[in-house]
Amino acid sequence: MLVNNDIGQVLENRSIRHGSGNGARREVRLPPLPPGLEVYRPVDVLGSSVLVVEDEAAMLQQLRIDLHDLGYRPSVAANVPEARNVLEHERVAAVLLDLVLDEHEDSGFELLTWIRQHHPGLPVIVLSAAQVNSAAIRRAYELGASSYFVKGNVPMAHIYSDLAARLVERGTGRPGSYRFGRLEFDPTRRTVKLGEGEGRLTQQQTALILFLAQGSKPATARDLIEAGLFRNNAAHSTVHSALLTLRRRLDELEPGLGATFVHASARGYSLVAVHE
Repeated sequence: MLVNNDIGQVLENRSIRHGSGNGARREVRLPPLPPGLEVYRPVDVLGSSVLVVEDEAAMLQQLRIDLHDLGYRPSVAANVPEARNVLEHERVAAVLLDLVLDEHEDSGFELLTWIRQHHPGLPVIVLSAAQVNSAAIRRAYELGASSYFVKGNVPMAHIYSDLAARLVERGTGRPGSYRFGRLEFDPTRRTVKLGEGEGRLTQQQTALILFLAQGSKPATARDLIEAGLFRNNAAHSTVHSALLTLRRRLDELEPGLGATFVHASARGYSLVAVHE
């Protein structure tokens, strides 16, 4: 979901009106916050798909219900194979990940590693048991965790507010860069950097990378059109041409970089971390 930067902070239960190219107005209404969940929840994140990976049934149910009540579209998985299946077949905007699944100490770390290899821009908020040690926290961040929370040590509202903030960051390109292996992408400066080489991107190319980074399932030409990156009546060939131009721009940094980073398949386009 791309963010409309003209939308500011709004009061709960207040209607938001969006303009469109043909002059029509679309009203988006924030649903009321559930009792006890006073969280940060801008209109931009409503409808975002969030994958919950948790093997404790009660916790999984709480997360699923809360996320649904907050306006998200939650998917659930109780183990690594289920999580990978969701990520391979659905577009997911963020992941809430329990580090220990099926009582296997490294299961969550293994899934986090896989996510960073295949979906480098996807926000992953890690949840862990109370007995976690500092080494585990450090390891999670080293593997690419976006945030880390110990269950029971912080209110659930804190976790949900952080989730919204991570989603907004991916949508607006707030200050800061994203790393995809050796490739560094700075959406605010609209630049990509590989080693000592740096290249500037157009506004549309920047938006394309941001959109691909925040989803997990490959995006089709139709997905990119519906996201507002192209005119509603744009031909699919126009989308493919724009992505080809983006790949050629990346090739100026290193031959073959474009096809490596912006991967194309029969299922659509996705980003792949660039390694040695």
